[in-house]
Amino acid sequence: MAGLFIHAGLNVSGTKLQLVEVLGSPDGVRLDNLNEVVFAEPIDYKSDNETKILTQLQAAFDEFRLKKPVKSKKLSFSLPLEIFYISQLPFDNTLLHRDIMEEFKWEFSVIYPFLNPEELILQYLEVEKNMIFTKNTAIVYAIERKYLKMLKKFCVQNGSNLGYIDNAHLASERALALSDSFINQGLRLSVYVSKEHLSIILSLDGKTISQKVHKLESQNEIRQIIEHEISPTQSKNIMKGLVQAAYITGEIVTDALAKKLTEKTGITFISFNPFDKLTTTPKILESLLYSQKFNSFSSAAGIAYRIA
Repeated sequence: MAGLFIHAGLNVSGTKLQLVEVLGSPDGVRLDNLNEVVFAEPIDYKSDNETKILTQLQAAFDEFRLKKPVKSKKLSFSLPLEIFYISQLPFDNTLLHRDIMEEFKWEFSVIYPFLNPEELILQYLEVEKNMIFTKNTAIVYAIERKYLKMLKKFCVQNGSNLGYIDNAHLASERALALSDSFINQGLRLSVYVSKEHLSIILSLDGKTISQKVHKLESQNEIRQIIEHEISPTQSKNIMKGLVQAAYITGEIVTDALAKKLTEKTGITFISFNPFDKLTTTPKILESLLYSQKFNSFSSAAGIAYRIA
């Protein structure tokens, strides 16, 4: 991140809204605003209507602005894992982009027959065959168009422009890259824990090669799911010993959970600080959000750091 800019990142979950606003100049990047507000009522993004969701978001955003003005005219969002549909599919890089997207739409209509493919926005990450996956694949991400329309409406009513949108785990990966504990070589394991979901990202030499999201019934399942994802299968040549570094973040991550997973799996999990390389203001330095809950802001920080 270089040059002059100001950018606000908002992490949206079912229970709260988090804000990270950064200011950039030739002298470096400063964390200028850090806050979170718990919703009056939890939000179910799959079943609650738009009016209820927007009312909750607006009330939280108004509370932010009462404490400190949000200067950025562009708002970017990291969104809950449960509103994304993610599949890793075979990828033919000889096809035209238009044909690739049509193929993915068809695949999603089979995998998720309850969705209207025409109401989905799809993006994908190409994964070339490597030491883990022996065939070319693509991680395909889909989100229903209605969520983007809703966020655009939110931005308009707040006199802002809609910036970037990403799922909470991918957003946090950008923040991880700016932490002092970041290791970018070899196989990297990244875990994101929300109230009801667990996301696991594998990266090889800095490039994402897999993302899987699992529904959680309890935290007791986390270790078993992780061990399954780092065990060899027909399509995946992987074993625990290949993992060079492991990171954990999310809505409900504690030091106790990181320690427990380290003990149970034999892999050292790091609960990283997304603000390591940023200066900040004296007031934020005094905040418990900054000193004790820094890891929970990884998604809001990561989407705020996305300026180009």
